[in-house]
Amino acid sequence: MEDVDERRNLQQVMAIASVAKLDPEDLVGQPQCLYFSRDLNTSNMKLIEVDGAIMSYIEEGKDLVIRGEKTDSAVLCLDDMTFDLKEAETSNTLLLLDQCFAGPDEFEVNTPEELHHFEVQGVAHEYYELRPMRPRLQKLQTLLEKNPYAGDLYEDSPSHAGPKYSTEDLLDMVQASRKEIEAELKKLRACCVKGLWRLLDFDYEFEVLSQIISLMEENSWKMDEIPLNETLETLEVLKPRCILQHVMDCFGDQNEDSGDLIKYRLQEDGICRMYAEMLLKHTDKFNLSEFLQAWRQSVPEGMITNENQLRGLSLIDRASKPQVISLFKVSSLPEDEKERFNFLFRVKERWTMDEITPYLENLAPDKLKIGALLQKHARTSVGPDGVRVYNSKRPVT
Repeated sequence: MEDVDERRNLQQVMAIASVAKLDPEDLVGQPQCLYFSRDLNTSNMKLIEVDGAIMSYIEEGKDLVIRGEKTDSAVLCLDDMTFDLKEAETSNTLLLLDQCFAGPDEFEVNTPEELHHFEVQGVAHEYYELRPMRPRLQKLQTLLEKNPYAGDLYEDSPSHAGPKYSTEDLLDMVQASRKEIEAELKKLRACCVKGLWRLLDFDYEFEVLSQIISLMEENSWKMDEIPLNETLETLEVLKPRCILQHVMDCFGDQNEDSGDLIKYRLQEDGICRMYAEMLLKHTDKFNLSEFLQAWRQSVPEGMITNENQLRGLSLIDRASKPQVISLFKVSSLPEDEKERFNFLFRVKERWTMDEITPYLENLAPDKLKIGALLQKHARTSVGPDGVRVYNSKRPVT
C-alpha cells in the first residue's frame, strides 16, 4: 500500500508505459492510478450483476428486496418481478471502487497530461447473478388455508385459532414481489378482514353467494343489473358488509354505464364453476351424465353451464364405463415443475393436450412454452382413435 506522498506522478506513469512498449500518442482517455485502501474490507460488500432495466429501477430510488426463510434459496424482488439469486465465481479479480473513469463517455475526454488517483475499497472473486423466475406463490395458499374465515361467530372457536397474516407478514414469508402477491391474493379470492388476509371457508363463501343470488331472484333483478348498495344494505343484517362487497367483487363486475346507481353484472362462468365445485367436493367420483344434469339444474336461472367452465377444476375419465368426473383442482398440484409432471402422470397415465393444458398454464403462460414443457417431461403417441396423447418420460414415483 502506498501513502499519499508515495503516489506516482505522471512522469513515472509514462515511464511504465514506455517499458510496456506503449506509444504515449496512442493512449486516450484519462490516466488513473489505483491504490489499495488501508481499510481494505470485502466482508460487508456483495456484488450483484444487473441489466439496464434493473439499474434504471435502482436509480429511480426503488427498493430491491431479498426474500426467503432459512430453509429457502434466496430470491430478489422488484415491485413486480422475482429473480433467482445465484452465486457465481470468476477467475478475474474484481476491484471495488467508489469512483473511477470507466464509461465510454469518460474515455472520450482525452486529458493525458492530467493524472487521477483512486482508492480500491475491496476485492472480490464472487458475485451474484439474477435470473428471472416464476414467483413461489404456493406458500401463500398454504399459509392462508390454515385458518379460513367462516364468519365472526366462529372466530373464537378452537378450529379457527390458527395464524392470521397481514400484508407485511406475507411479504416477509412468500418469495414473490408485492404485485405478484397481490395478484395471487385476488386469484385465490382472499379477503382482508380487519387488516388480516383470509381465505373464505368454501361453504361460507357459497352461502354468501347464494344469499346474493336469492335476493336477485326475489327482486326479479337482471343478472347484469344488481344494485350494489341495495344488496349490501339488505344483506348486512346476515353477513358483514365487507364480506358481501368482497363476494360481489369476486363473482361480479361493476357495470360501467350504470350511472349514479352502482350496478353489478354477475360472472356466469365463475358462478357456474362455484356450483360445480360444490357438487364435486363431497364425493369421490360422480357419474358424468348425472353430474352434468345436476349441475345444469342447480345453477341460477338463466345461467348456462359448459365443460370449459370445469378447466383446472375437475378430471373426467372418459375411458371408464360409465364416464365419471372427480374434483381435481390445479391449486392442489406441486409448484415444482418436475414434481408437477410426476403427480399428473401418477393420477393418470396418458393425457391429451386439451386435458393437461389447464394444469400447466401457471407454469408456462403460453402454448409454445407448454409445448416445450411437454417435450421435456413427456413422450407422445397416437391412440387408436387418432388422438395424440402424452405419457411420462421418466418412471413415475
